[in-house]
Amino acid sequence: MGRPYTFPQRDLALIADWEEKIDRIAPLSLTEDIRSICGTTSWLLLFFEKLAELRPDDPPRIASYFPDLEVLMHGGMAFKPYARRFAELLEGSRAELREIYHASEGFIAFADRGQGEGLRLIIDNGSFYEFVPAAELNSPAPTRHWIATIEPGIDYAIVLNSCAGAWGYVIGDTVRFVDVDPPRLLVTGRTSYMLSTFGEHLIDEEIAEAVAQAANAIDASVTDYSVAAVVPETAADRPRHRYVVEFAGRPPGPKRIAAFRDALDAHLRALNLDYKEHRAGDFGLNAPQVEPAAPGTFMAWMKRRGQLGGQHKVPRIINDAELFADLLAFVSQAPAEAGAHSRSR
Repeated sequence: MGRPYTFPQRDLALIADWEEKIDRIAPLSLTEDIRSICGTTSWLLLFFEKLAELRPDDPPRIASYFPDLEVLMHGGMAFKPYARRFAELLEGSRAELREIYHASEGFIAFADRGQGEGLRLIIDNGSFYEFVPAAELNSPAPTRHWIATIEPGIDYAIVLNSCAGAWGYVIGDTVRFVDVDPPRLLVTGRTSYMLSTFGEHLIDEEIAEAVAQAANAIDASVTDYSVAAVVPETAADRPRHRYVVEFAGRPPGPKRIAAFRDALDAHLRALNLDYKEHRAGDFGLNAPQVEPAAPGTFMAWMKRRGQLGGQHKVPRIINDAELFADLLAFVSQAPAEAGAHSRSR
C-alpha cells in the first residue's frame, strides 16, 4: 500500500554496496518531497554529510534539504553521543525526532514521548516477551517475568517468543522500564556489551552517557568511538581503558583531549560505583587513555572489514583483543587513508 509513496525505489534500496547506494540515492532525494526519514543513527549522519557535499553553498541543515520533513526516526544504537550532531542538523526544522527499537526478530517498541522518556512496547503484533533480570541471565534457572510482573529501574534481558517460530530466544539486548502501564522502556545495551575485565562492570549505557557528557564539556561532537581494556604487560603497569574517539571536524588538540578524558572519567565515577572504587587507590585502574582518530577513520575501518552500512554497527565496547589491535593499527596509519573515506564535516 505504501510503496508508491516511499523512497528510494526497490532497485536502489537493494544495492549491496553501501557507498554506491548513498551516492545514487542522495542526489535523487533532493528532488523528492521527503516527509519522514528512518535509519540507523550513525549511517543517517553519513547520509546527511553526503547531502552537505552536494549542497556546499547551503548551511548543513536538514531544513535546507527537506523543508517539509515532519519526523526523523532513528535506532540501532545509543543516541546520546549523537544528540548534539542531530540537534545542529535539525536547527530550523520542524521535524521531530523519534527513536524506534526494531530487530531482526520483530518490531519491539517506538517513542511516543520525548527523547529519553522511554519507548512504548508493542504487545499486539504476534510477539510474546519475557524479561530476565540481566544479573540472572547466565544462572541455571533465571527468573522469567512477563508484562504483568515487570518492575521499573531493573535491567532486563529480553526473551522473545513469536508466531514466526522463535521460542525462548534471547535477542541480546538489555532494557529498563520507566513505566509499566503502559509499558515504556529504555534500551540500555547488549547482554555481551560490558566492560568488566577488572571487575568495573561498566555497561554500554553508562559509557555512552559519559562520552556524550565529555564531548559537551569541550564543546565538541563525537562521530564514533570504541573502547577496550588494556591489560598490564608488566607488574609495574596498571590497567586502564583505552578509547578511540572520532570527533566531528578537526580533532581537538592535546589540552582539549585531556579535558575530554578528565570529564569522561569523572562522569563514569559518578555513574558507576564499581568503576569509582576501581579508580581509587594505588593498585586500581589508571585514568583512561583517549586516542583521537582522523575524520572518516571508523567509516574506512568498517569498509575494510566489509561492514559498511546496513545493519552493521561500529563496536562500541570491544572485548576481542585482536579486533581492538586491528583498530589501533588502522588508526595509526596515514590519516590520508581515513580522510579518503570521510564525508565533509
